Amino acid sequence: MKKDPTQEKSENKNELKEKFNHWKAEQDPKLVDDYFQFIRQYLTQPPTKLEIMTNRNVMVKACESERFAIPPKAYWNNIIGSLKLLDQLYRDAYFERYTITAMYRSPSLNTCVNGAKQSKLVYHYAVDFHVLDPKETHEQDRKLLVKALCQFWQAEGKKLKMGLGMYGNNRFHIDTQGYRTWGKDFKSKSSPCLKESVN
Repeated sequence: MKKDPTQEKSENKNELKEKFNHWKAEQDPKLVDDYFQFIRQYLTQPPTKLEIMTNRNVMVKACESERFAIPPKAYWNNIIGSLKLLDQLYRDAYFERYTITAMYRSPSLNTCVNGAKQSKLVYHYAVDFHVLDPKETHEQDRKLLVKALCQFWQAEGKKLKMGLGMYGNNRFHIDTQGYRTWGKDFKSKSSPCLKESVN
């Protein structure tokens, strides 16, 4: 008998939470709390510790053990611009709920997933996030969200040095390390923001 997909998702979430709690128990509790407090001060929607210390992007099994990490303290301030930008989008009601899926990718995880050598995640400059509301299953709302984010990028992106990755299914990347955009294949040509239909 096949499992219900929602049941599988719930089991995966519980398994990830267990692994995270096991990892967290082995860390310096002060460092965990200091990092958590540092990040949450920039966000109106309060994140969880699991959100900000776990890379929840899809990855192969061999890389699973590298999911959890706290960036070196020297990198902490790198993320401030991207957090403020994410919070601005949230406060300006581009979306109602979201969850952070990645902010830091350790060099060993980056190697494991064949990430770009200069990936902004490695230096704690970027935020990957998944918009939960509007839901990705509501096609019209999803299209409006993409259009609105593209219009924001076109109007404000240059001034903010905003990088905007559009991965489909309400999954996005933002950073403040250069005005550019890309789509699912990490190339600019595939970004919805550069297609005439967005305007």
